Amino acid sequence: PSASPEPRSALLQGSQLYAVIDAVPVRRWKEFMRVLELREAEIELVELEVAHIRDQQYEMLKRWCQQTSATLDHVFAALERMELAGCAEALRQSLPVGP
Repeated sequence: PSASPEPRSALLQGSQLYAVIDAVPVRRWKEFMRVLELREAEIELVELEVAHIRDQQYEMLKRWCQQTSATLDHVFAALERMELAGCAEALRQSLPVGP
């Protein structure tokens, strides 16, 4: 892995997924996934297949990443659309900053 952090337009990767999960309130998670346009059938399937909520969140995010060119810009835009600018700001601060 390279030493320099990826730009926000780069695709989401492992540790960033957990940063996103931590930034979004659990009670708004499904809404967040819908705003990101993960299909309802996928959301329901993950809920059936995966027992723990954090694992569900990771799996939903992972599936979204596999279906689209998932970037942090998409995540920030979704949070702002949901009027969760504070969560977006917390996420920005938790991610490594470029050189």
